[in-house]
Amino acid sequence: MKTRLTLLLLVFCIELFASCIKKSDIVLASLFQDNMVLQQQSKVPIWGWAEPNSEINIYSSWNDKTIAAKSDSSGKFTANLDTTAAGGPFQIEISSANKIVLKNIMLGEVWLCSGQSNMEMPLKGWLPNDSIRNSDKEISAANFPNIRLFNVPREISLAPQEKSGGSWKICTPENAVDFSAVAYFFAKNLNRELNIPIGLIQSTWGGTPVESWMPIDYAEKIERFSSIRSDMKTEEQIKSEYQHWIHGMEKYDLSNLPYSEVNNFMDSNLPLFNNFDEDDEAWEKHEIPKAFEVEFGNIDAIIWYRKEFTFNGDISKEGYKLFLGPIDDLDATYLNGIKIGEDEGWQKDRIYNIPPKLLKEGRNVLAVRVLDNVGGGGIYKGNPSIKDDNKVIVSLKGDWKYKMLGCFENPSIFRLFNKESNLKNRPKQLLNEQSPTVLYNAMIAPLIPYKIKGVVWYQGENNVGFPEEYGKSFPLMIDAWRNNWEQGDFPFYYVQIAPYNYNSEKDRKAAMLREAQRLTMKLANTGMVVTSDIGDTYNIHPANKQDVGKRLSLWALNKNYGFNNLVYSGPLYKNMNIEGNTIKVYFENTGSGLYAADQILTFFEISGKEGTYYPAVARIDGEHIVVYSSKVAQPVNVRFGWSDSAVPNLFNKEGLPAASFSSESFKLKVID
Repeated sequence: MKTRLTLLLLVFCIELFASCIKKSDIVLASLFQDNMVLQQQSKVPIWGWAEPNSEINIYSSWNDKTIAAKSDSSGKFTANLDTTAAGGPFQIEISSANKIVLKNIMLGEVWLCSGQSNMEMPLKGWLPNDSIRNSDKEISAANFPNIRLFNVPREISLAPQEKSGGSWKICTPENAVDFSAVAYFFAKNLNRELNIPIGLIQSTWGGTPVESWMPIDYAEKIERFSSIRSDMKTEEQIKSEYQHWIHGMEKYDLSNLPYSEVNNFMDSNLPLFNNFDEDDEAWEKHEIPKAFEVEFGNIDAIIWYRKEFTFNGDISKEGYKLFLGPIDDLDATYLNGIKIGEDEGWQKDRIYNIPPKLLKEGRNVLAVRVLDNVGGGGIYKGNPSIKDDNKVIVSLKGDWKYKMLGCFENPSIFRLFNKESNLKNRPKQLLNEQSPTVLYNAMIAPLIPYKIKGVVWYQGENNVGFPEEYGKSFPLMIDAWRNNWEQGDFPFYYVQIAPYNYNSEKDRKAAMLREAQRLTMKLANTGMVVTSDIGDTYNIHPANKQDVGKRLSLWALNKNYGFNNLVYSGPLYKNMNIEGNTIKVYFENTGSGLYAADQILTFFEISGKEGTYYPAVARIDGEHIVVYSSKVAQPVNVRFGWSDSAVPNLFNKEGLPAASFSSESFKLKVID
């Protein structure tokens, strides 16, 4: 009897314990948050995770309906919400083990904005060299409650991810300042013309090639990356070793520190090596100027540099200046143990005044702490020196001693080296943000299948070295996104790279990449913005992002929103006819007519059967261009704007520039 009572009590306790266990709370996919925009008049997927095989109820206030979904054996659930016409604010309630209420939701138009630095460049610019035209005025006016902004954090991954960070924000000056300028101006124009909510999802990373944004089964179709799958397997093992290495270090979280306070934080928490008589005998040497990556491979780090030099000038004289050139990204600079300056900005020259009597006759020591937590880094360019009346009196080029304090696990988390974990025993990673598929995995895959209207894209600069390949890889990426989203051939509008001196004039690689971009319009529902008139041949990040965003919006307004009479593109090459010693060139998208400010058109060239191109005389003749050259009696081909930095003068009368082109096919075989 006693045994039976004991067993009954045990069963009762087990059942009581089981009943007290809280079922798994609902977790929604990253994009489902307060302030979001959902695509209007659509079936909108909503998904997340809950207790396996549980029922989830989803209520939407715009139609006062509740639908049910059931999680699978892994806990994932997906449901489709029917959205009505644009408007809001609305509310969604998701209930199961817990209840989530999403507020201030708008129904409108959702666009994904992606690419490299010219799409990433924020409304505030990257000062001092990379500015946005009228930035302060634009920021102060960026009050658009019906425009919502979501910025996907920069991450890489070896495998497709289901979750990412980021949050939806209402467009205010405070929130717009760090958001993509191109995307903002695109949305601003749409919002003005349509008067409906616009949702922007920014997923960008500067200095990245198109193959980084492709899923692996598409990337491996490109010959140069046919082995990427085996490389990823090798990287998985290295990643495990790398995680063990980096987690053996002391951790410092800088995520809540503005850049202006980072130097003070490092002064208080990290080792200092600014003293005049610091023992640096065991330090290694590093040539300056030179980027981190050239010396150490792909790493973001904090390094102390020290340089001993001899000074034989007048130590009491005023006016000496220290020139270090640009430093990527943040520095603190000491002379003979005294801080003489600190600044931030990877393109900003460091020019510091040297206080009188700080220089010593004979031996002097310069110490510079450099922090780099994104991309390239270091004292990397120019002629480091001490100057007097702008004349170099001490050159600081050559060997400097260095000590690397540690490296960044990500842009916010710094790890301090120790005896077990340091630069010498760092596992050498094969992949970085420029590697195939890693950005797709981390920054695109988590967004799928969030309902979007379409994509605006600005990228290509990092593929200039492989223009023939881009003719295949760029259309492959578009196909990959469309196929994986399963929304059909959604609109995909992109920006042709602007004129810039890529130092490839001999091979005309930038021109060939632009041609690959032009030919990509063979794909359905694609459109290209030409920027030949608003670029900057001395800056790869032109300041005029207003017109880039506006021109992207012209494509959308005409093709997707019923503005049928709106001229949305400049002239695009259609075909040509050879007539004697001339070539007649015909165009599409001429608007109300071809136009040039000057009588003589620029940047036209023709060639004969031997293939040599000569500058040609070109003139507008109605709806076509007549081109000829006294050096070519029997012309065969014609090309236009065929150089890295060409700024031609052919437009339509609506002021939109003609795209560069060549009548030759080259090897640019865009996929069908």
